[in-house]
Amino acid sequence: MALIDQVRKWFTREKPVPTTSDEMRRPSPPTFAASFGSDQERRATVQTCRKMYKSDPRAKGVINTVARDVAKGGLRVRVPENPQAEEIANDLLKRIKLSTKLDDWTRLTLRDGDSYLEIGVDARQEIALVTRKPTLQVRRNSNDNDGFEDPQRAYWLAPEDWVMDYPPGDATWFADWQVVHVRWDHDEGSRYGTPLFASATSAYKRMTEGELDIAVRRKTRAGMKFLHVLDGASAQEIEAYKADNADALDNPFAAVADFFSNRPGSISAIQGDANLSQIEDVMHQIRTWWTASPVPMSLMGYGQDINRDILEEQAKQYRENLEQIKAWAEDEIVVPLLERQWLLAGILPEGLDYEIVWQAKETLSATDLVQVVDAAMRMRILGVRDDLVAQVLARFLPVDVDTDDLFAGYGEADNPERLAAAMDALRGGL
Repeated sequence: MALIDQVRKWFTREKPVPTTSDEMRRPSPPTFAASFGSDQERRATVQTCRKMYKSDPRAKGVINTVARDVAKGGLRVRVPENPQAEEIANDLLKRIKLSTKLDDWTRLTLRDGDSYLEIGVDARQEIALVTRKPTLQVRRNSNDNDGFEDPQRAYWLAPEDWVMDYPPGDATWFADWQVVHVRWDHDEGSRYGTPLFASATSAYKRMTEGELDIAVRRKTRAGMKFLHVLDGASAQEIEAYKADNADALDNPFAAVADFFSNRPGSISAIQGDANLSQIEDVMHQIRTWWTASPVPMSLMGYGQDINRDILEEQAKQYRENLEQIKAWAEDEIVVPLLERQWLLAGILPEGLDYEIVWQAKETLSATDLVQVVDAAMRMRILGVRDDLVAQVLARFLPVDVDTDDLFAGYGEADNPERLAAAMDALRGGL
């Protein structure tokens, strides 16, 4: 039996019995016009967001910041009641180098709205490779309810220049288990996700047009001009005057300019445009565009007239957004890969009670480390289980936490004097 046939057997599941009216009703296929129009609209949106990411440092900065903060520190899996499953999971994370690839997968999914991750299985029934396929060349072969009528033909890959919504004759087909479809801002029932800045494309167009207008206006209307008046001079005399003073007229860097004339006249200075600082209309478009970003403006260098309290509140808001994005990365990327590997190892994911622990994003200072360990000691004295204390510590420490080593010498039987001192410190801090 071929390897792919063996793997297919692991992922063959019986279909559940329909229990709702939507599942009982077989959806009618969409018309070609509607399907083609929807696909072209999605393609145009993705291309616009890609252009935005490529040409605008603000869009690129936002997406890169979010992806970096999600992946920084890495993660690990805990399965307290099944050490074998825990070892299999963490070996997978190391084998596919998830700590380095998660940044790219998150970044490109936020940019395009979708990522298609193909898994490669070796002869040992292990996921040995995960590669990302081109977003606009892969299509999801699902029905109106976003379900696969044929799980063995769930996705197809078309040539780069193929724009139709039906597969060509030379399309490459993938089974459901072969591809992890990562979707950002996905509506239930729809096939695809939405790019992070999809809702801000109109504001982006007006914003860039306004900034271009300002740049052109500054170049053409900002400089000071001079009016030379020669009373009664003919056209030839004016040209002769310009020729005599060509050095002063043509040198824009002259600090002092002397002009000479043998007839009555004057030179008047005309100030440049005094309204160039009025850019509130463009700032409105920038703020409107930025509402699609999970990173506040002030954290990306656009903070103006903001005090420390507001800045801290916005930083807190970003941390909360980051926690939600991490939860999304778990559900869309990490969990599907883990469950596929467990199935390949003959372990049913439904029977596992596991947890994904994210490492600390930043290395703690010595003072912070003392406070974290002190808090852990207080929790343990109050009777909190060691595994729960370890979970709390894992949120702050960029290393694995071994509670046996960490709390060695603090047990009641081992060192009662040290325990008493810790209890006194606890009472003093409560």
